[in-house]
Amino acid sequence: MLDVELPFEDPDRDLDIKDEYSATVNVFLHFTVLGAITLVTGQPFLFPSLGPSAYLMATGEKTRAEGPYHVIGGHTVAVVAGLIAYALFASDVSAYVVFDRPDPAFSWDLVYLTASATAAMMLTTTAMLVTKTNHAAACATTLIVALGLMGGIQDAAIIVVAVAILWYFHDRVISTLAERYGFKPRDARS
Repeated sequence: MLDVELPFEDPDRDLDIKDEYSATVNVFLHFTVLGAITLVTGQPFLFPSLGPSAYLMATGEKTRAEGPYHVIGGHTVAVVAGLIAYALFASDVSAYVVFDRPDPAFSWDLVYLTASATAAMMLTTTAMLVTKTNHAAACATTLIVALGLMGGIQDAAIIVVAVAILWYFHDRVISTLAERYGFKPRDARS
């Protein structure tokens, strides 16, 4: 049996429910606002890669998440890289359609999607390192686009706008309320 000490078993760790509460409230508010926008517009302002970005902001991991340059810039780089890769390798192929088939193994469509995903990750990684827009959550965005799950200029714009709304709402509204009412979380890694 492994002898591992869990964080809640550490007698020196102060249990600060405020951090868990504030992160949960933050994420609730983020997704309530974006969900309302989705409901009103009928457009996909909620998509999987927003989850990791919201988590990083809600838990106070500032250096990797909170700056608009990293969050918005990283997702923008990812969208562009995903669009390029998809156009080069998989145009008009969608993972939705391919994996809905009875037996997609060894199909050319899987080769195209694999090439698109790989190229998108390579482009995103390089571009984020060159531009210093490092935001790991954006790697999910590039795969969403490169696999044909969301694509085209309209979806690309929606992704970037949704990320900008997420960051702006967090920075201008949630962080202000957290400071005022004393529930701003500490960095979750500490």
